[in-house]
Amino acid sequence: MKRSYKKFLVCAVLLFSVTFICSDASIAQSSSAQKLTEVLPDNVVGFIATSGADELGPAFEKTILSQIWTDPGVQTFYKSIYKELTAKIELQVQDPNASKSVDTVLNFTRLVKTRPVIIGAAQKLTTEGPPIYGFAILDAGPRKAQIATALTKLESMADDGDIIEVKIGSATLHGPKDTKGVPGYWGWIGNYLVFAINDGEGLAIRYLQDAPKDRPKPNYLQKVKSNNDALAVYINIQKTINLLGTVTKAEGDEKEVAVVEAVFKEIGFDKVKTVSSRIGFDGPDLVVNELIEVPQPRTGLFVCFNTIDMDIFDMVDERAMNATAFDCNMVGIYDTVIKAIKAAAGEDFDKVEEEIAEMEEELNFKIRDGLLESLKGEVLFYVLPGGIMPQSPQGGLILVAKLKNVKLWEDTVTALGKFAAEESDGMVQVSSQVQDGRTIQTLAVMPLAMVQIMPCWAISDDKVVIASNPTMCNLAIEQIKSGKKSIRSTEGFKKVTAKLPDNLTGLKYSDSKVQFNQMMTGLQQFWPMMTMVAAKAKLQLPFVLPSLTHIAEKMGPSCQYSWYDDQGFRSHYQGVGIEESIAAVAGGAIGVGIMMPALARTRNQAKRVVSMNNLKQLVLATIIYADDNDGIFPENLEQIKKYTNSSKVFESPVKPKDFNGPSYIYVQGHSTKTGTSPANGIIIYENPEYCDDKVNVAFLDGHVESMQRDRFLKTLKETYQRLGREMPEIKFKD
Repeated sequence: MKRSYKKFLVCAVLLFSVTFICSDASIAQSSSAQKLTEVLPDNVVGFIATSGADELGPAFEKTILSQIWTDPGVQTFYKSIYKELTAKIELQVQDPNASKSVDTVLNFTRLVKTRPVIIGAAQKLTTEGPPIYGFAILDAGPRKAQIATALTKLESMADDGDIIEVKIGSATLHGPKDTKGVPGYWGWIGNYLVFAINDGEGLAIRYLQDAPKDRPKPNYLQKVKSNNDALAVYINIQKTINLLGTVTKAEGDEKEVAVVEAVFKEIGFDKVKTVSSRIGFDGPDLVVNELIEVPQPRTGLFVCFNTIDMDIFDMVDERAMNATAFDCNMVGIYDTVIKAIKAAAGEDFDKVEEEIAEMEEELNFKIRDGLLESLKGEVLFYVLPGGIMPQSPQGGLILVAKLKNVKLWEDTVTALGKFAAEESDGMVQVSSQVQDGRTIQTLAVMPLAMVQIMPCWAISDDKVVIASNPTMCNLAIEQIKSGKKSIRSTEGFKKVTAKLPDNLTGLKYSDSKVQFNQMMTGLQQFWPMMTMVAAKAKLQLPFVLPSLTHIAEKMGPSCQYSWYDDQGFRSHYQGVGIEESIAAVAGGAIGVGIMMPALARTRNQAKRVVSMNNLKQLVLATIIYADDNDGIFPENLEQIKKYTNSSKVFESPVKPKDFNGPSYIYVQGHSTKTGTSPANGIIIYENPEYCDDKVNVAFLDGHVESMQRDRFLKTLKETYQRLGREMPEIKFKD
């Protein structure tokens, strides 16, 4: 059965996304991925590339990751799940050919992964549409015939006539008949298979057809060392910022551009040139090198990290399965974040400050001048695995932080614990006990206590020790005071820290063998529950996970560290590849993508805080009005204007500029006389027509909440029921 063009396009996008994520890599300066950057178009914003399995196969086969993947038990496990999912797909779509379609896509994906591929985005000059286009370029090499055949089968999934020939420059390629206003094409330029979207001008293939001999070779990746790119990531931050500004200005809101630029400047990101990451293989290990290119003088967050003293690892028990240390200026980070929020909030920042002050008053402690000011900056945390101590069979987490002011820390955390206990309705209990002459403060949270996790802390000289239970806390303090054999004396730690830069800002060590076995033990305990859940969805998963203890025995230690040099902030990882550091690589690669919506969320949160403050003033004004009018609340919000300090409180900063409705909706009919208006009834709420999943709500007792949609609707309905009135229809933004 033929598929529609839409389904074909979805498959194509999915295919290239999978290739993007799953490609393997390591890189020398002459890797195939490196060579592929030489045919990239101009004005590249960012890309991700791989040298392909044909080149990387021999190196990958030596790695622990390869041994795990090719293990017979893992392959049997994978094939069993694949078969079950394929059958499920066929059942859901009621198409016996569904598995063939999946196989067609997967076969094409497998072939693509064998060859060098680069996927990215570039900026273009245009007066219509987005000033950016996406592209993917594959060097098919000797596999061109196989890939061409697979591509033809993939195209056959579209309905007749949905794919047409398009003329791009001097090349005849394929494209969708209906572009939906976004031109796209794919096809062959010599040995290169190219795919592009929003590129009607053919910019992506410019240097694939007639590359000028005098064009200088790009140096996108040359500042980052690696072995032979299994994966290479590059983002040009300055071009990304400029692109954002172009898009925002085109939408007619130059103020937003100024806000983003101001925030970037405060956090020190305005000086960042590029972010690069290269991943490769070295024997059994995965190797990752990263660079955030930021020249001197550095500002913002980049000046908040200090050089660590390796002696800090003397405080780590030799049995720890991982340990991490860093030294940062906590107050400096807080001040930088506050400045960024101020830049985002603009004239509304005074309201944000009021909310912070109000929260601190309620908690009875200071964030900056209390908790953070008490810390010196040096922080160490490590994990002891389960099964090594009878007194704490589940193991535990330990954190050690050096203090500038012990009393300030004690006063601050004591106040916080007291507040938590008072507000928890008995779910949190704070207690102290004296053990071996030291006082251990324990925070017992009922659900955590049931699994023997009881966060606690104690002071040891100028350090605070925080642990997952009192046993761990005592063990950590004994290690600090006795100076007995530490993790630094183990062969694994010595091996991976033998040649490190002198100016480390952070270091993480992991005993990969122990950590992997702990992870597998946890999965084995959890898996039966997963099979039960799957069974309810009529999926029969294997009951037993494959055993990999024989591979774990071959695992060596892993190490990740970071430092500054003349070019910027660097990090290096080498290990089997199972640690959380891999997540850090992904985080670094997509950091810009995350940061942009994060900035928007910061500004939106500031607006939400101001809106909540407006609601507080409005509800207090209605209460005062009722006091002045024999318990009768106003008919509408217009009647309380004289009870407010400013007309601005009637307008929510959350409301879009083009929204013509009211900012706040008033619930009429409340009265202190009738007994139908309890304190937990809603009296004013933000207009849901411009809200997504949360609504700011004011109650009769004067408090304000930000409520999820379902809870808001339920509470509002109960309010109207008590008033004996029918609730009006509520419409949300979507």
